[in-house]
Amino acid sequence: MAAWAFAVIGLAVALCFGCAAQFTNMPILFFGHIAAMLVCWCLMTSGSVVYSLAAGKRDSVRALHAAIQTCAVFAAVVGYCCIFRNHQLMGGSQLGFDPGNPPAKTAHALLGYVVLGCMLVQAFQGWSKYLGLQAGKIRYLAHPLNGRVVLAIASLNMALVLTTFPLSQALFSVLAGGILVTSAAAVILSGPAGKAAAREAMCSEAMLMESEKGYEQLAASD
Repeated sequence: MAAWAFAVIGLAVALCFGCAAQFTNMPILFFGHIAAMLVCWCLMTSGSVVYSLAAGKRDSVRALHAAIQTCAVFAAVVGYCCIFRNHQLMGGSQLGFDPGNPPAKTAHALLGYVVLGCMLVQAFQGWSKYLGLQAGKIRYLAHPLNGRVVLAIASLNMALVLTTFPLSQALFSVLAGGILVTSAAAVILSGPAGKAAAREAMCSEAMLMESEKGYEQLAASD
């Protein structure tokens, strides 16, 4: 499962750079919004699959997950501040209700607020859960499921806004399709089935190492 997790992270990074490269000629604040939100999505995706990288080290992985997802929240806030200031300077609506604005852009703006709000809630619940576990308390059992839902909505929102830009059909398919497929893979890997498979792989590896150690000891005794 670790190989799949690394593949997801690699794809997320590649898509982040590939998508950002299409908008480098945009005004600085608008590009700042795009770049920060791409970094946010990349971190959300990567932070979701870290449990598949070291399933047997739950405490250290939890800390890594918390750090990555906290950085994702900061990136989202930076991205929001960029677009808020951009709209402010242009005298535009902060909710996407400008005259003549495509419905997809309005929906993107509104969904963006939903995603940002959910991320802030997730950050609070995640840290509360993490600190609670250190004290032997279990809180917010729905936190993992909620995180997967937020990631799914965020990826759909990214694909939605890409429909409003003059991209070729091939480029749109690569970027939007890549974002959706990568996010779906992260959701699967971070779900119960993915975590169970990662733990099973770790157990199998541990048993194999024990067997090899036993054979070495037998060979040495002979």
